[in-house]
Amino acid sequence: MLIKDEYLSHFLLVLRKVKITMDQQRKEAIENIRAARENSNIAIREHSVHGVSKYWLDDMIVISGEGGQYVGKKTLVAVFTEMFAANPPVFERIPSEIQIGDSGVLAWETGTWHYKTAQFRGNYSAMWRKVKGVWLTQSELFVSLD
Repeated sequence: MLIKDEYLSHFLLVLRKVKITMDQQRKEAIENIRAARENSNIAIREHSVHGVSKYWLDDMIVISGEGGQYVGKKTLVAVFTEMFAANPPVFERIPSEIQIGDSGVLAWETGTWHYKTAQFRGNYSAMWRKVKGVWLTQSELFVSLD
């Protein structure tokens, strides 16, 4: 019985270490996504298409606040290039929640967005995918609430 108790005790200790490791990995993933979002917001303030697009997957999909649909990184780079060349708006996304999927490969982000240069605002959600150790945006959905 003593050996059985030792095995059980050891097993529970291993499980606890695994949970701590998984919790730490989720925390780090959330911090990485928050940092990527902040860097993306900075790039928008600086009108840097490269700074924004480096967080997008090639097959990125965006539904804009009014329902416009944009598919592909190349399309979005063209949209942002044109937008920044004209009267460039300044907007930011502020995450209120980020959840990491059990697989550790997908994440969900939600929050609010608003223009600093106009009266537009709303909510958004984003899907992130971890590719070769880097979190990149797979898709974003914006809803205008102004």
